[in-house]
Amino acid sequence: MAPGFYLHMRHVHHKLCCWLVLALTIASLPALARDYLVFDVVGDSVSAGVNPDYYPVFQPYGWVHMLFGQQGTSTVPPEAGITNLWPGIVLHNSAVSGSKASEWVDTGGYPYMEAVRSHQPDLVAVMIGGNDFLFYGEDGVLSEAERTEYRTNLAQIVQLLRDNTPVPDIVILGYYDLFDNLSTNLPPAYSNYFRMSAATVDGNEIIHNVASSNQCFYLSIYEDFMHYCYGAEIGDADHLVPDYVRTPLLDLDIHPVTAGHRAICRAFVEILHELDAIPTIRSFQSEAGAVSFTWRSSIGQRYAIETTDDLDDAAWVIASPTNSGTPPSNCHTSVVGSVTARFYRIVVVE
Repeated sequence: MAPGFYLHMRHVHHKLCCWLVLALTIASLPALARDYLVFDVVGDSVSAGVNPDYYPVFQPYGWVHMLFGQQGTSTVPPEAGITNLWPGIVLHNSAVSGSKASEWVDTGGYPYMEAVRSHQPDLVAVMIGGNDFLFYGEDGVLSEAERTEYRTNLAQIVQLLRDNTPVPDIVILGYYDLFDNLSTNLPPAYSNYFRMSAATVDGNEIIHNVASSNQCFYLSIYEDFMHYCYGAEIGDADHLVPDYVRTPLLDLDIHPVTAGHRAICRAFVEILHELDAIPTIRSFQSEAGAVSFTWRSSIGQRYAIETTDDLDDAAWVIASPTNSGTPPSNCHTSVVGSVTARFYRIVVVE
């Protein structure tokens, strides 16, 4: 049988740890949860809850409301919201309709960021940039200077959040394409949106890169929305139901309807489950006399790798010095030579 591994987390001498064994797969036990105390949102109208379905009642109701378990006028929230994972978590939604990334970093001119920082969140969702790109696209061109400006502003938002106490884990969300990658098929009356599909791809690439280079978690919703938007009216033969936007195209609206907000909430809950299980093994490789593995990590935790060749021996050897969490994943590599069985544990140092 080929080598495998098993993961085991439990309290050991007042530490959290997960075990990885380079041997036959034996068992997998439930992981202890990663607890968060305060959650907040940096965002624009989408996160603030602007929803065409709720225009008649002048009420916001979007993916964050659903995440918080709040019921709309005709919509039951998802069964698995954030409080199902962390029942005592304090919830804030500081998203501001119409806001831009450039405004969130202008702490002297706008109060948005200081409001978030005053809440002292240890988990933050960031979905900001839609209004920036709508402004950039008014001339039909997304210049390199505009790309650089947005990239700089988004990275500064992360830095402002990280300069706070406690230092939070950050999930940065990408954006959906209103036109299902077909914006160049729009009628002349919608010329301001001709580059929207390309700009969405460019923007999401910037967001992903900023998340990766700043130790943030990245959540793409691009795929979740594809074929659910206005593409049905401009040549998308693979259109799916329900519509995630207000139709027909004549009533174009950049905000998701309830079904679209639910799709964002569903995707966000999935990544929350990953955070809840931190630390968990993400990848494992053994070749050329070495073993390497990565695990989901949190910026609020410190880890030590310990190893033994015999579980009956109480002595565990530190395989690496204590290291701070570097989200989204930490990595460890060890030379094992001809050893056929070795046990590792990832200790969360309290």
